[in-house]
Amino acid sequence: MSETIKRDERGRPIAEDGYPLGGNATIAETAAASGLSASKIYLMINRGELRAQRHGRSVRVPWQAVREQFFAEATP
Repeated sequence: MSETIKRDERGRPIAEDGYPLGGNATIAETAAASGLSASKIYLMINRGELRAQRHGRSVRVPWQAVREQFFAEATP
């Protein structure tokens, strides 16, 4: 039997941690996932610490960048 892929409210496939596997996150989603404020997320983007894509006036952060920045397991 094949396992059913869980999806979020937008239809994106989600990982075991509850966050989407791909696509882009809004600033609010990034802030919620990281536990930081939206202004801190914007600051990190402006400093080049967090990858982001601008679409007109919108700013989106790839979920891959969110995972690399905030969910990467510490290496001993």
